[in-house]
Amino acid sequence: MVEVGTHILKTDGPVTREMIKKYASASGDRNPIHINDEFAEKVGLNGVIAHGMLSFGFGAHHLNDFAEELNGQLINLGCEMRGMVRPGDTILTHITVKAINDNILEIEMIQNSKMPLKLEKAGERIETYEGLERGWVSEKEQDLIKTEETENGTLTYREALVNKGWAKIRI
Repeated sequence: MVEVGTHILKTDGPVTREMIKKYASASGDRNPIHINDEFAEKVGLNGVIAHGMLSFGFGAHHLNDFAEELNGQLINLGCEMRGMVRPGDTILTHITVKAINDNILEIEMIQNSKMPLKLEKAGERIETYEGLERGWVSEKEQDLIKTEETENGTLTYREALVNKGWAKIRI
């Protein structure tokens, strides 16, 4: 039974350069900021970024799956793109039922990118990720840095808003 407040979290990734290149080929969007690090650096991006529609596509897929689980139909979908996804990022899609009117669910979809920065164990750095090496976390994003304990050690990462979306599902 679905009710207001029902929340689902879906995780996709990590996003790879190969995934970005395949999306560029399939979509026809071969803008070099997505596939050429040198070009992306020249325009101030400090490396390639994934297509906004790549991350949004994961969310749309999860929303459609949610509708099908309810024997419903996705009837409306949109989003505002708010941030960048980089190679190595994991996309976290939060789907929340905000209202139910008649037999229409009003959904909020929030997508965040989880960018790994470093992994430490017993006070020693085990691994440094591209996000830290290339300085992909800006000064204004320092408050978005978090840590979590994993089986391999303490992971430091940045979690930032990528897409803020909405949908309607008829059930």
